[in-house]
Amino acid sequence: MSGTMDANVSLLMEGYPRNGFTVFSNYVGKEQGVCITRLHPEYVVEKYGLKNSRFHWLSGVKQKGTLSPKNISALVRQVRGEIKDGRRKFFLDGLEYLLLWNDMNGILSSLKEIEKDLEGAGGSMIISIDPLTFEEKDLRMLRESFPDLSSDISAGSQQTGADELAGKGRIDADLLVSKGLTATP
Repeated sequence: MSGTMDANVSLLMEGYPRNGFTVFSNYVGKEQGVCITRLHPEYVVEKYGLKNSRFHWLSGVKQKGTLSPKNISALVRQVRGEIKDGRRKFFLDGLEYLLLWNDMNGILSSLKEIEKDLEGAGGSMIISIDPLTFEEKDLRMLRESFPDLSSDISAGSQQTGADELAGKGRIDADLLVSKGLTATP
């Protein structure tokens, strides 16, 4: 595995069309992952076939399965609970939405807490972001804190490291690549 893949939290910089859900689907395979998204869970399941994943909807709508974007600590608690229940593969889509309600320092602090929890559990999280939706200073802070998978995915080899990934709980770029899938940095 390359050095950037050893991280427990990694960024996937992508523009439009967004391929992060497809990347996550390939990554989790038949395992049960956890998807935290701004998009409605039913739409994501229908469009990307993530039937085995658990969903948490980032929304101001108060209903079961939603996480308020205003309460970043609830997101951290939810991830900890999922880890405690044995889930190790996470996908976060909607970081820019969280930034509308929280400052970047608070978000980074929360993501670093999550990273420590994932490290202890052998888990990992992919965070899909569109770099055009972030201010340059915020994007720089993210890039300094977490590795970017985008170049590994678009360059991807055809090998699979499933055994290594299962043993270490790390993100393996080879598993994230599907034929014709590219991520736009």
